[in-house]
Amino acid sequence: MKHVDCKNYINLDCEKGKCALSKMILPIDGPGSDACPKFKPAEKCGVCKNFHDPDKYGIGTCKGYAKENWAYATCGAFTCENFGFK
Repeated sequence: MKHVDCKNYINLDCEKGKCALSKMILPIDGPGSDACPKFKPAEKCGVCKNFHDPDKYGIGTCKGYAKENWAYATCGAFTCENFGFK
């Protein structure tokens, strides 16, 4: 797991973010990007029970609605009415 996948991670720009708990500036990837012990998974399509069959790029199918559609695994789903953790 990475900081960027945590509910407490706030994106600042394309290469870093900030932890809402510790207020530390954190890289999106590379050294220092591993999640801390306070990690709490963020609501993203990729961890939803309705997300299926992702390809090598993380594009899968959302089966949470009457009409199935494609979705990115990294897409934020915090406002999705049909979201549910796997």
